[in-house]
Amino acid sequence: MPFETTEGAPLSALPLVYRRGRFFQVAEAFQYREPVSGAVTRIPAHDLTAAPTSGNSTDFASVPPFLWGLIANYGPQTLPAVMHDSEVTAVLETPVAERLMLRRRADERFRVALVDEGVHLLRARVMWAAVGLESWLRHGGWRGRALIAQVALGALLLVAAVPLAVLASPWWMLSLLVPAALALVWFRDVGLVVAASYL
Repeated sequence: MPFETTEGAPLSALPLVYRRGRFFQVAEAFQYREPVSGAVTRIPAHDLTAAPTSGNSTDFASVPPFLWGLIANYGPQTLPAVMHDSEVTAVLETPVAERLMLRRRADERFRVALVDEGVHLLRARVMWAAVGLESWLRHGGWRGRALIAQVALGALLLVAAVPLAVLASPWWMLSLLVPAALALVWFRDVGLVVAASYL
């Protein structure tokens, strides 16, 4: 199992404290061991004497209510989501110039951990794309806003292409390739832009 106690034993349970609303706090530290590199990410216990805030708590997977039928906020994705929430909090304590890079690493670790925990590859990709967009929106400045706008316009084009192909011309189906082609301008983040546009 990729999630372990701090002593390296398989993690069989995660003690949490419910702090009202949607928030829980981790009562005992645990760790995640990456399957390929063996690198360890430690998830600390929260200060249970402090008031629960976004800085020292988790709401598991932050799934909007309209998606609850597709993705639950807890289940096999719980441990990866708790780890990701912890890393997001840690990123906010770093210099602003480093935050996007650190969030991208945390987002990728989240995706790998989801797959390790048995989350279906497509669902893991959807969840990874969601946190990736949030990372760019929060830490990407004007480039982040441009990336979000491109994803939104690409998704709108995909939605419009099918009715236009039926009503106007089948050639409109070629526009289904446009979001993937335009994603190439994002180099290292081409996968994120493609996934977010099409999923």
